[in-house]
Amino acid sequence: MNIAEQAHQEDLERLKSLRYMDDDFMTVCLADNFEGVELILQIILGKRDIKIKSVRTQEPLKNLQGRSATLDVHAVDSDNKEFDVEIQRKDAGAGAKRARHNSSLLDAHILKTGDDTEDIPDSYVIFITENDVMRGKSADLSGRAICYDRGK
Repeated sequence: MNIAEQAHQEDLERLKSLRYMDDDFMTVCLADNFEGVELILQIILGKRDIKIKSVRTQEPLKNLQGRSATLDVHAVDSDNKEFDVEIQRKDAGAGAKRARHNSSLLDAHILKTGDDTEDIPDSYVIFITENDVMRGKSADLSGRAICYDRGK
């Protein structure tokens, strides 16, 4: 086997180990993929009328007062609802408190100076994990954040 063929075989082996649950793979697959993100949200939320108007992957949300976050997929639908879809293989870090943190950062970035807090659009934080870290339950944080576990 020559060097090019060997490199090709190594690439194929690396690809075999990748799944949609891998951050790098997911980022490439969902970047500017309105239809894919719509389908994921429609299935998870059980709403077939979701229409996405923007998708940004690996979007940093800076927090000058403390911990920042990088959203795997940040989407906005036609009703201006905001979605953070976090996809990860590891169980650690996929809990309700992280969803709360991401949700608060979303809200802080949505609300502009002078805006009435009553006018803030709904936002959702959705975790899709390899294992059922919530053990079949979802966390509802003030009606605006959802943790979702794909389960096996």
